[in-house]
Amino acid sequence: MSHRWRASPFPVGPSSFEAIWEVRPPASIAIIDGGVEITTRELRDEVDRVARCLIGAGLREGGRVLWLVGNEAASLISLLATIRANGVWVAVDRRATAPEREAVIDDATPTLVLASLPVGDAAVDLPPSAEPGSIGAIAYTSGTTGRPKGVVHTTQQLLYPAAAAMETEGLDHRSRIGTPLSLATLNILLLGPLTALACGGTAVMLRRPDPLGFAEDVQRYRITRALVVPTIVQDLADAQVDPAGLRSLDRLIMGGSGFDRERALSAQEQLGVPVIASYGLSEAPTGVARMTVGDVGARPLPGIDIHVEADGEITLAPAETGPWARCWSGAVAYWGQPDRALWRNGRIHTGDVGRIDDHGLLHVEGRRSDMITRGGATIAPAEVERVIAAIDGVQDVAVFGVDDERLGQRVAAAIVGSVDASDVRDAVRRRLSGYKVPETWFLLEQLPRNANGKVDRRALRSLDGPSQRT
Repeated sequence: MSHRWRASPFPVGPSSFEAIWEVRPPASIAIIDGGVEITTRELRDEVDRVARCLIGAGLREGGRVLWLVGNEAASLISLLATIRANGVWVAVDRRATAPEREAVIDDATPTLVLASLPVGDAAVDLPPSAEPGSIGAIAYTSGTTGRPKGVVHTTQQLLYPAAAAMETEGLDHRSRIGTPLSLATLNILLLGPLTALACGGTAVMLRRPDPLGFAEDVQRYRITRALVVPTIVQDLADAQVDPAGLRSLDRLIMGGSGFDRERALSAQEQLGVPVIASYGLSEAPTGVARMTVGDVGARPLPGIDIHVEADGEITLAPAETGPWARCWSGAVAYWGQPDRALWRNGRIHTGDVGRIDDHGLLHVEGRRSDMITRGGATIAPAEVERVIAAIDGVQDVAVFGVDDERLGQRVAAAIVGSVDASDVRDAVRRRLSGYKVPETWFLLEQLPRNANGKVDRRALRSLDGPSQRT
């Protein structure tokens, strides 16, 4: 497995954390947090100080440091300092419950657990900077399907999202990147503040996810690129936010799942900002293909060979030709789970189902584990969800399978909105074959979602509240 740890340098952008400092003037603004500006020189001094403290507290090469983080400059510093000390960064959202924290602590067995940056300094020497192929972070999945998995990444691959954005979006020192999402999610941290640092721009810590607060922050800090979830995009449109206040934005990057295409397209037109749907996974890290809402499919990011197997599963591997050949390598393994294969036959198996069209564009159709088998027929929840989401009055929807002794599974749907399930069912019947029409309907105030904004289908399958059987 170790051969995957060695990747070729990126054609653009830094391929090591040490190289980040080489492309940034010391006086440049690296971070804006609550209106406070932090220069590159100040940031590097603070990173070195915290790294010395970690070593002084007993951290050794390869040791894990678990941080309780939120969305502030300290969250970014925790990653930079841990890697500067040749440690491995692990994070849990500080809002997580005690059992959620303990599950990660028990699995990662960290040397240190810290709720804030250490104070003071330590009279120790810093080691040489970590090699690009060294292990830099473990990203824990949301755990909605069982035990959380720790996805192991090298330091170079933590910088891949920045390099890919510089290549495809032309990010540079003028970029101001912000997100109101928790930086405990490694993908958000990489796509947001770390990308801003690596391209020479400014990372802006946003604290207000509500539509008016978010729009005010975008205007105040002149944000050029923001990371959001689909609900924020829809909230901005529903609140009729003045598009003039968003004109600094080049794009809104949102997760590729959990959104209705027509509504997202309408929001994009109303807001006057390109909305980019990103398909990705923790094992990549972050996105592997992107599309502007309204496009017919997603275009693979540089250096990634995307293939759809005979059974429909999407698999990933490093590109073998071109300027990005062998630059991307994906995750190394699952932490502490040697029997759980991540790489099989030289490819990462995503567990997602999709297809690639004649133009090389990727179409993602859902998770293999979410596919519903009813009486021998396979049903993709995403297909049914698209039909339901287009019905007036439906604000949110999730389709899932529930066990049935005779059929194997029945189709169920959970919907949010001011609608009658019978009316929705009749509308769906006019659009889909009978076996695809949900037989059980749950009317909810909101769908259960994990920290990444993805629908928690495990929670849906355990619903026992008011429903309508049709």
